[in-house]
Amino acid sequence: MVELQYSAARLKAGRVANSDATTMGETARRIAAKHPCANHPLFDYLDRTRLNHRQICGFLANYDAHASLLRRLLLKAATLMPEEAVGYILENVRNEYGNGNPDHRHQLQLFDLAASAGVSLEELQQAPIEPGVQEYMKLVPQFYFPQFQNENTKSMAPAISAGAITATEILAIEEFRHMQKSFAHHGLDQHIWFDHVTVEVEHSDESVALAVFFSDTQDGVESVLTGLGRVLDANVHLYDGLLAAAGG
Repeated sequence: MVELQYSAARLKAGRVANSDATTMGETARRIAAKHPCANHPLFDYLDRTRLNHRQICGFLANYDAHASLLRRLLLKAATLMPEEAVGYILENVRNEYGNGNPDHRHQLQLFDLAASAGVSLEELQQAPIEPGVQEYMKLVPQFYFPQFQNENTKSMAPAISAGAITATEILAIEEFRHMQKSFAHHGLDQHIWFDHVTVEVEHSDESVALAVFFSDTQDGVESVLTGLGRVLDANVHLYDGLLAAAGG
C-alpha cells in the first residue's frame, strides 16, 4: 500500500502536512457517503431479497463483467503513477489475482460462489450484460486512465486516476456487505468471496491512501475529487444495471 510516511525531502519542503492527509481521507469518505449511489435501491433490495437461480446468474455475471474491467484498468493506472504510488496499485492488483497463486484469484472465487448457488460457468458466460453496467464500463476508463493532449493538464492524470480508484475502494465495502446479506438467504454468507468485507473494513484507511498521497497540492486535491466524483456518478449506472440483473 502507499506509505503515509512521506520522504524526508518532501516533508522538509513543506509539501505534505499530516492534517492535509487526514482531511482528504475524511473528505473522500464523506463525499462518497452523501452521494446518491451510496443509498441506491440496490442495497436495500439485496438485503431483503432471496435471489432465485436466474437472478443469481444475472447478478454475478454482471458483477464479474465490471470487476474484470477494473482489474485491467488498475494495471493501466499503475503506469501513470509516480514511483512512490505504484506500490499501492500493484498490491491491489496482486490481491485481486491471488497474491501469487492464480488458483486464488478473486474471479475464481466468484465462479465458485456461483457454482455453490447452482449456477454453472456456462450460464454466467451466456447471461446478458445490462445497459447500466455497459454504460458504467464505457464511462469509467477515462477516469482510471485519463488522456490529455495539453501538458499542463496531463500532469494531473495520476491524481484523477487516484480519485477514481478511491471511489471504487470506498464503495466496495458497501457492495460486499449487502451482497453478503443477500447470499445469507442461501447459507452462503461465509463463502470465501465475502472475505472482502472483513479485509476492506480492517484496511479502511488504506482505501483512501492513494487519494491522501496526492493531497499535498491544491491541484492534486481538485484532481482527486474530480476522479472521485465522476466514478461515484458512474456507479449509479452500475448499480442500476446490477439491480436490473438481480430482478429488481
